[in-house]
Amino acid sequence: MAATTGHNGSGWATADDWAAQRDYITTLWTLKEIMQLMQEKHQFFATVRMYKARFQKWGIEKKIKAEEAVEIFRQQTARAAAGKPTVAYIRGRRIDPDRLQRYRYRAAPLISKKIMRAEKGADDEESGSSRITQVVCRTPSPSPSPDSAVSISPRLEEPTELRVPHECMQILHNFINGAFDSGIWQMAAKGDRAEMNGAFTWQHYVASSQGLIRHGRIKEGFSLLGMCFDQYKQQLQRPDSMFWLATYKCAMVLASQNNKLGDAFIDYASKLTSLVLPPGHPFNQLWSRVVLTGMRGIEDHAGAIFESYLDMWGRHVNSRETNTTNDVQGAFVFIQLHCTGLLSFNLLETVIQAMIAGGAISKEAAEYLLQEAKFRLVLSCLGRRRLKKAETVTKEILAWLDLQQPNSYLDLRCKTAWLMFEIKERKGTQAEALRAGHDLLKISQEVYGPTHIQTLEAMSAVENYCRKIGATEGAEQMARDFESRWRVFRDKADSLKNFPQQIDQPWYYRSIELGEKVSSVQDTVNLFERCLKLSDDSP
Repeated sequence: MAATTGHNGSGWATADDWAAQRDYITTLWTLKEIMQLMQEKHQFFATVRMYKARFQKWGIEKKIKAEEAVEIFRQQTARAAAGKPTVAYIRGRRIDPDRLQRYRYRAAPLISKKIMRAEKGADDEESGSSRITQVVCRTPSPSPSPDSAVSISPRLEEPTELRVPHECMQILHNFINGAFDSGIWQMAAKGDRAEMNGAFTWQHYVASSQGLIRHGRIKEGFSLLGMCFDQYKQQLQRPDSMFWLATYKCAMVLASQNNKLGDAFIDYASKLTSLVLPPGHPFNQLWSRVVLTGMRGIEDHAGAIFESYLDMWGRHVNSRETNTTNDVQGAFVFIQLHCTGLLSFNLLETVIQAMIAGGAISKEAAEYLLQEAKFRLVLSCLGRRRLKKAETVTKEILAWLDLQQPNSYLDLRCKTAWLMFEIKERKGTQAEALRAGHDLLKISQEVYGPTHIQTLEAMSAVENYCRKIGATEGAEQMARDFESRWRVFRDKADSLKNFPQQIDQPWYYRSIELGEKVSSVQDTVNLFERCLKLSDDSP
């Protein structure tokens, strides 16, 4: 393979160098990617203008054109309706699904409308008569069977770990968009309450069960987890738009505590789904693929699944069917995914900037999301014993809350009380920690009530701390109060055959369910601060 020297050598790429590297260059997509790889791997140097001139000479267009994107989404949706997974090619080159989704989010409103029309099967007048011949969508090549004697080129082979996430994404893409388009799911057009609280409620109780276990209430924690397993059947029969995302997160949360718990949930949920729903139902199709890789492949699957959810929100976030409540919920979910490493910062930035610029997220909502990002930053710092940083940022949140109406942002006020309790506990200041624990219990009972799961978990945390420091009398009194309230909670759950309280927001839970990187959370904080500054500077 020919290679040229660098700038300080004999000069730039020659005509022979271009000819030798043509096949490799044309398999890449972005010009930035091409230039970096060619310089680092092949000592091949050329300017942007030189590359563009060469592409023109070769008859190659690197950008995705609007009509090509519309045609890909049209074919992809039609194939998904027939149960076919899809890989897309433009002028013979395979399109990375991530790149396609980024195009969608950055597309102008007119192009976005054309894409939505194409997915619904409506042809535009200008494109209905002739399809884009440069666009080809086909089924991915299957992996060879173990006993097959046929040799398949690595370029055509789709390994299971790559095929499964892609197929899951295609199945969900069709199911989610179909549910919205048919009116099965609504985006709370009337009023300000979200209509996707089923998944939030279920996910919240799963996380709460793990909190109880961590605080020493093992029997009650597993009792609550059993209730969550039982309620999964109801979620299957009436799934809302965040159901499958909550399913994946549940598996990952349980596995982060104990691998056997994660495996047990996958086994239980997949078998229950096969009993409750018809064989051809999308959820059975999904589970049949998830079990191929099990818990080890969940993170790869999760990435594909969450990309599908991004696609869903991209279609609906700026439509008339949505409102601020739903949009802020969606943005919060994206923040969670990025902080846990399941969503790239580039995609988070694209979505958040588009939502703020389009008015889907108001300035007030962006300020609130900034505080929620700071809350997560404090939790990440606490996990690494960076107590000074944690306390400083907590005081910033409290200062912001002091400027708001007294009865506003009650969930955030409660969670900030949790932060102060945990900071004082870890600093070893017993008197201050007990005082912060008392404040936490007081605000939890005022906001949620004495038998709410939020209050019960707060009680378990303070009781556990009292036992640690030897405050036996206080711990025993707290235990008696907890157990009497827990009986009320369980009796109500048994009579309702459901969770006693419904959770209609994704930000109720006050701890990190999965590991988060301080740097990722800090990036999120910086993003919202930049967006708010731009909003302040705009005329």
